[in-house]
Amino acid sequence: MTIGSTFSVSGYQLDRNIINPGLIRDMAESAKGIRLEGNPEPQAWSDLADRVESSDSVSAQDLRQLEDLGRPCFNYRKELRADFRASGYKSESIRSELSDVCVFRAGTEKISESLSLAKAKAAVEALAGASFGPTSLVAAYVAYSDLQKSQLEPMMQDIQGLRDGSSPNLYQGNAVQAFHGDEIWPQMNAMLDGAIASAQAGNPQEVDAQYYELTSHEIVGKLAQAAQAGCKVRVNVDPGRLVAFKGSHVVITEVPDKLRALIQLSQSGDDVGVSMYPIEKKLGQAGNLMHRKGLRVGDTFLLSGMNANAGSGENIDAGYTIEGPAAERLTKNFRRDVGDSANATPSEIFGEKPLADFMEGDVNMGTRGLISLFDCANGPSAPDRPLPRASTLEELESIAESMGQKVSDYTDMPREELAKCIREGKEIPLSQGGKQHFLDLVERTVAIANSPENLAKLEDIDLPSGDPKGMTAVALADVPSERRATMIQAIQDAEKFVYVPGFVMTRSVAAVLVAKRDEMAAQGKEFEIKVVADAGVYPDGGSPNIAGLQYLEDHGIDVHWTLLPRSSDHDRKVHAKEILTDKGEFFGSTNFSNKGMGANWEHSGYVQFNPDDPQSVAQQQSALEHFNNLWENESFTANSRATAERRCQSSKGNRDYQVRVEDERRKIMRDTIKGILRFEKASAKYVAQVIDSDPTSKGRIADLVKKGYDEGSATLIVAKENVGEEKFYQDLHSMPAYKSLEEYK
Repeated sequence: MTIGSTFSVSGYQLDRNIINPGLIRDMAESAKGIRLEGNPEPQAWSDLADRVESSDSVSAQDLRQLEDLGRPCFNYRKELRADFRASGYKSESIRSELSDVCVFRAGTEKISESLSLAKAKAAVEALAGASFGPTSLVAAYVAYSDLQKSQLEPMMQDIQGLRDGSSPNLYQGNAVQAFHGDEIWPQMNAMLDGAIASAQAGNPQEVDAQYYELTSHEIVGKLAQAAQAGCKVRVNVDPGRLVAFKGSHVVITEVPDKLRALIQLSQSGDDVGVSMYPIEKKLGQAGNLMHRKGLRVGDTFLLSGMNANAGSGENIDAGYTIEGPAAERLTKNFRRDVGDSANATPSEIFGEKPLADFMEGDVNMGTRGLISLFDCANGPSAPDRPLPRASTLEELESIAESMGQKVSDYTDMPREELAKCIREGKEIPLSQGGKQHFLDLVERTVAIANSPENLAKLEDIDLPSGDPKGMTAVALADVPSERRATMIQAIQDAEKFVYVPGFVMTRSVAAVLVAKRDEMAAQGKEFEIKVVADAGVYPDGGSPNIAGLQYLEDHGIDVHWTLLPRSSDHDRKVHAKEILTDKGEFFGSTNFSNKGMGANWEHSGYVQFNPDDPQSVAQQQSALEHFNNLWENESFTANSRATAERRCQSSKGNRDYQVRVEDERRKIMRDTIKGILRFEKASAKYVAQVIDSDPTSKGRIADLVKKGYDEGSATLIVAKENVGEEKFYQDLHSMPAYKSLEEYK
């Protein structure tokens, strides 16, 4: 029998370097030592391995036998690890069985991944026409995002339209201006300041705002001022969620803040229309997000990934102002979303079940949420007034009293426990009274949004001029198929490099990057990929980026974690959803996650750089400068595979060596993120010292804030000016907290 480069599994040809009879034999031997109910007798596993070796293939029946044991091994591995830990890591019988389970499970994961890739490739090639072009990037994405055929077909149609220029989502003739990092927040302020000044001069403009977070007293205050000056103001926001991140522990700190801003705006002028996007009605699940971020003033639309809440301005993000046909389309989409939000009921907004279970549920808030509730009880206060903060129970009680409220009406937690909870920054459980106060706020806000006067305003949204204003082509990504297609095509278009600063990096997008690199290598072309992923964590301590970064490491692509200096105890993020190439830039609200691409309500754009337009060339260069600073100075390379292999060197040659390496990698990833957190906290102390060393610092920070910068960005700018940018980063990188990270390189 001639042995080729592929190996057949259930009729699919897989890479023999990954899946082969030797792997199946190792899995079969491991299966014999696994004591799970339903596991076939040892002879059955020997027979399976013999059949595979003889036929040089895995039949559909043999694949089922492998999968039937692989599924329960996922949870069984957790049980064995717990038992091994309970034994003080001394039980050799548990150690042996755990090793067998890990080897078997690792094999089933390899088979599953290889089959997914093969099936995805077949599905894509079956739909691709002769003119479609390369399919490898699409197949890579499909394999890890688990798209159904009903989702794949429209995505491929959208890709085809972008490739041949026939897409209805591709708009020519736009004037665009790029904004990155600390440039975006000043631009948001400048647009609103311009609207206010124009209205005061007798030329009011329409102002439209659609945000996942719209709670900054600065931005909300300026929207209110624009309305008071005579501008037409229309607002659409995400309402927040009444569901738990995991389990049944519900935290709703941000929701009162969001509702408070809507009430404030509704009281700010004669021509303000407010709305909340009906999450359950339009997105099907109460836990999904209306995650869009857009600000329109007159003919200009700012599309970015930046929220409008306190702290957003110091995040690393990307955006563009757009004038022309694409701005008109973006405003039409906003008008549609406002129309979809009109007359929405509380159940359509927050979900029928979360509301039905609310009074009996485990519902919690931080002090910020409670203070928002207090402020709304007999108010709210003016939109340009920041909420007071409380770090002790006494401060919280004083704030409540100043607003005519009592803390005891909102929580029945014992006083000593409550004081400790506040000191430690933990969430506070709401009492029945507190829950009712919140539901009253919901009813009040919905009543305002659904009042005849407000509904009439929501129907009155004018469009900006759609006339050509410049030389730039912009592709807009609105619905899920368009978002997926535009992201993939942005990578496909690249000829020299792809740089990705991403809040989220999942395996589905990582696989597209690897496929692009391999495609270019097959053509004999040099191609560079750099990825910077945010080092933030989920509430359970994990990161959404571990799987994606490990995939990139495994395929030889250099990756960095963020390492962002802070101005205070508030953390900064790489919040961008950006793909920067030599041909264009993908940007907007869409995170590179399966939920961001498919379940949430997002919008993104893809600006195509024009080498014949000096302004476009300058904007590309600016984007590159921002990324290079992030790559060189504000991120950190940590190779978990190389570090894990060094640590596991003594077990090299053991049957479960690779399993041990993978287990160690997970630990290294988490330890790296903890180390980055320590660095960021230490950087805040350093920045404070630099600021305090120059008595003029506070005044210069205040001047920058007046110019539209957020206080965090202004502080970092002044700190760099005080010591010089080069020394600023040298000092940070000489701190012990930074040096301790070097073991992970």
